[in-house]
Amino acid sequence: MRLAARLGRLEWRNELLGDVSMHVGMGSYLQGAHAAHVTVRMSLQAGDGTPFYFQYISVGEMEAHLRGEAPVMLSGQIEIDPRHEDFSWLNRVQLVGRGMLSEMPLCQSYEMAILEG
Repeated sequence: MRLAARLGRLEWRNELLGDVSMHVGMGSYLQGAHAAHVTVRMSLQAGDGTPFYFQYISVGEMEAHLRGEAPVMLSGQIEIDPRHEDFSWLNRVQLVGRGMLSEMPLCQSYEMAILEG
């Protein structure tokens, strides 16, 4: 089973990027025999107006995830103008995360961490 969809809304806040807004985002979903892969690509803007690109893939056992019993795991990357002194280091890191689905409101939320070399 495969599905592709435009993303409608994003809420992302942290100390580094501030209130992030989304220009456009798209996701695809591929269900296999034992796991699902969710791929997301987004054009975003940091709170100070700096544009950046974020992409990630989440993998998980979807039947348990949809019941709220199991997380999906995220691996992602950020691409940002290397001339931006405050954010250029984000081009050299890997983001990892753990996501859970809630029903009221219907929302996929992630806790993310940065792995640096």
